[in-house]
Amino acid sequence: MKVILVCSDYQKKMFPYDKEWQTASLEILNTPNIIRQIDFFLQNGIQPNDLYVYLAYQQNQVIPLLKQYEGIHLGKNYKNFREFLSAYVSTFDDQTLIVKSDYVFVNEDLHQVINHQDTDFVLLTEKQESTKAICAKVANEKITYFLGHPRDHYVTHEVAGIYCLSKQALDYVIHSSNGFDKRISGSMIPDQFYIENGLNQFIESGNQIKSVIAQYNVFQLLFPWSILDANSYHLNRLVDLLSEESISSSAKIEPSASINGKLKMGENSYIGKNVIINGNVVIGENVVIDNGAILNGNILIGDHSYVKDYAKIEGPTVIGKENKFGHNAEFKGVSMKGVSAIHYSEMFGVIGRYVDIAAACVCGILRFNDTEQPHKISGQTYTAKNSNAVFIGDYTRTGINNVFLPGNKIGSNSALYPGLIVEKDVPHETIVLKKQETVERHWGPNKYGW
Repeated sequence: MKVILVCSDYQKKMFPYDKEWQTASLEILNTPNIIRQIDFFLQNGIQPNDLYVYLAYQQNQVIPLLKQYEGIHLGKNYKNFREFLSAYVSTFDDQTLIVKSDYVFVNEDLHQVINHQDTDFVLLTEKQESTKAICAKVANEKITYFLGHPRDHYVTHEVAGIYCLSKQALDYVIHSSNGFDKRISGSMIPDQFYIENGLNQFIESGNQIKSVIAQYNVFQLLFPWSILDANSYHLNRLVDLLSEESISSSAKIEPSASINGKLKMGENSYIGKNVIINGNVVIGENVVIDNGAILNGNILIGDHSYVKDYAKIEGPTVIGKENKFGHNAEFKGVSMKGVSAIHYSEMFGVIGRYVDIAAACVCGILRFNDTEQPHKISGQTYTAKNSNAVFIGDYTRTGINNVFLPGNKIGSNSALYPGLIVEKDVPHETIVLKKQETVERHWGPNKYGW
C-alpha cells in the first residue's frame, strides 16, 4: 500500500492561524498533525519509501518537520495536486491511500482503513452540516454520488478526508475538470479541484466505490475553534487510556501537594508545595508546577513549562512547550509554544506561539443572550461550540488590562494598546491604539476645607 499525505492550500477560514501556518502542521497534543499521521503509518507497517507528501502552502514549514524521516517522497514545486499525481502514479499500487493532513483521526479509524479489503473506498462520517461540507449518498455500503454543500435530503454522510483508490480511479481524478460536474440546480461551486468530481465520473462509468464509516469523531482543521475541538477530544481520549500513575524516577512530588486524579510525569518534572490537582494530568519533561498552582480537569503540559504562584488551569487544556503561567494567571484552552501569562489574567481560547499575555487581560466568552458568537467569513456566517473563545495569532503582544469580547480573533505579529477593549477582529501585523480624552481641573487641600 502507498500512502499520500496531502498538505492543504492556503485556508482563509483558519485566521489568525492562516498566515504563519500550514494547516497540516498545526499541533494536536503538542505534536504536528502530519507527524501524528506519519508515525501511525510507520508503526503499522508502511515503509518510509511508500509514503508521499504533497506539499502546498507554507511547504517550508513542513519540510523541516520531515527531516527526521529517511526515504519519504516530498512532492515539491508542483502546480497542483493533479500534476503531482501524474508524476507519481506509475509508482503507486492498486490500493493507494490519499489522506488529507488537515483532518484529525483516531488511530482506531486509521486501523480500519489500512486493514480494509476493498480497492476503492472513501472514509465517511455521519452527516452534521451538509450545506457546509462535501457529502455522499450511500446505499448498501456503496457510494451513489458525491455532492458539494448540498441540502440535507440529497445525501446521507459527509466525506472525512481519506480515499483508498485503484490506479483506474486515480486516472479519473487526474483527468477530472474543476468544480463539480454533478450538482444541484442553482448551486454555485468554486472553480477549483475536488477529488470527488473525478470519483463521480468514475462511478458514472460503471465502477463502484464502497463506504467506510468512521467509528470515532473526525475533525477537519478548518476554523480556529477546530483546534480547540480536536485537542479537547484527543486529550480526553488520552487520559481515559491512563490506567494508573506513571511517574518518572527522576520526577518529584512534594508531600504537601494534593493530587486527586491520574497522573503521568516525565523526566525531571516537579510538583511543589501546596499544589492542588483535581483531575487527570499528563506532564512532560522538565516541567515545574509549584507554589499553590491549581489544576482542574484533564490537562496536558508540554516540556520545559511552568505553572506556579497560584496560577489556575481549567481543563480540558493543552499547554504547549516552554510556557509560563504564574501569579494568579487563569487559562483554559490551547496554548502553543512559548506563551507567557504571569500576572493576573483570565483567558480562554487558542493562544499562538510566543504570545505575551499582559497583566490583567481578560476575555468575555458568554454573550448576553447565551448563544454562540457568529463569525462572518467570505460572505458566510459560521457558529460553533467554541466560537465564543478568543484566538490570538503568533508573536502578538497584548497590552495591560486588555478586554476581549467573545470570539475575537487577533492576527499574528500585532500589538494591542494598554486598557483597550477589543471589540472586533484585528488583522495581521497591526497595532491598535486607543484614543483617550482627559479633563484637567484644579484640585488641592482647599477642596477638603483647609
